[in-house]
Amino acid sequence: MAPILLYSLQANAVLVLFAAAYYGLLRRLTFFGLNRAYLLLALLFAASYPALPVPALLPAGPLAALPGPLAAGPGLASAGTASGPSFGWLALVLGVYAAGTGLLLLRLLNQLLSLAGVQRRARPEVVLGQPGRVLAGTSGPFSFGQHIYLSDTTLADVANLPAILHHEQAHVRQWHTLDILLTQVALALAWANPAAWLLRRAVLDNLEYLADREALHAGLDRRAYQYSLLHQQPGWVPAPALAFHFSFLTLKNRIAMLNQPASATRQLGRYLLAAPLIVALALGYSAAHAQVVPTPAPAERNTPKNITCYLDGQKTDQAAVAKVNPDDISYIQVIESAQQQQIFGTSTADGAAIITTKANASSPAVVAFNKRVSTVVPLVPATPEQNVGMAAAKAYITKNYPNAKLQIVGPAQGQAGRYQAVFEEGGKRLQLLFDGNGQPVRQ
Repeated sequence: MAPILLYSLQANAVLVLFAAAYYGLLRRLTFFGLNRAYLLLALLFAASYPALPVPALLPAGPLAALPGPLAAGPGLASAGTASGPSFGWLALVLGVYAAGTGLLLLRLLNQLLSLAGVQRRARPEVVLGQPGRVLAGTSGPFSFGQHIYLSDTTLADVANLPAILHHEQAHVRQWHTLDILLTQVALALAWANPAAWLLRRAVLDNLEYLADREALHAGLDRRAYQYSLLHQQPGWVPAPALAFHFSFLTLKNRIAMLNQPASATRQLGRYLLAAPLIVALALGYSAAHAQVVPTPAPAERNTPKNITCYLDGQKTDQAAVAKVNPDDISYIQVIESAQQQQIFGTSTADGAAIITTKANASSPAVVAFNKRVSTVVPLVPATPEQNVGMAAAKAYITKNYPNAKLQIVGPAQGQAGRYQAVFEEGGKRLQLLFDGNGQPVRQ
């Protein structure tokens, strides 16, 4: 599985958990400030969770014995390893997902440009002692960033103008636009997840509840304020997804929350149940899979220790092979001791690794050498998937075991899409099994 797809699946799973907890436990509470923090935490944690370097909180069991011979070096495939196409359903899924994300990000950019145009057309004016910007026509009031936009029609509605201004000023003072922008970016990155759309709706509604409460705290009469909402006209603005503006879609919920009794203090316990539980579940799951304890790799487990390496037709050692970039490999092959005896006439090793780089694949000496090998064992081209998987496994060992001496890394025989690494650390010879993303797994 591609790392970007794995990241997306993990992030979207966390979004589902946060959305379920919000709509199930928190949506009807009047702790709007806490709800705002919870929703922002949901978006930020979902985005960062897959990349967190979570330590192992739970003891990891040992790996089972890994059968079969391995290739020597970072970019080798064992004989008979099945190769797959470089383009398939995974590439198609990622392409469609990326296209959707690109379109939503372009839409966001277009909305920002539209609002910039509105800003240029609006004339500055002081309304009831407060700075604002006025648009010609009949559009409804809205706010974005640190600006409140009013139309000539809104200015003429003298009775409802104070309520409108208090509401929009609350959006401005509390920097609600930052929440909207973060939500729009999150929606673009997780557009295929229904939970992302539900959380976006929750963010929009909750910010309206915050602004309504702030307006009432300014001294407005609750009943009169609700009547002012009913008399407002929903005007058109260029970017409704970004600008706070009156909408009949949210009117019912706003009035319901205005009449909702204040939640009892004991209801705060719901927050102690919702967010911490989700975070603990997510981190606990990651911890259980973050690290797998390597197991000894003794000779009786059929893991070859004495391998003769040939790089571009020349006999070399494993240290030289380990320096080869997997992307530079053209042909690879691992042969058994009997095959080595047949090709070279003598052998004291457990087998041999034949590596040909792209740079030297066409040289006469290498062509002659490979032809000699092919008479006994046909050479196998290295697939892109193998190069990526083995490079990822090598990177994991380098990062998590900086003092280790890598001996062997290659596809695990009989286990498609998995890779095995053998290395020395602290005088011990250890082994790990990896998936195609370079993450250790249990067999």
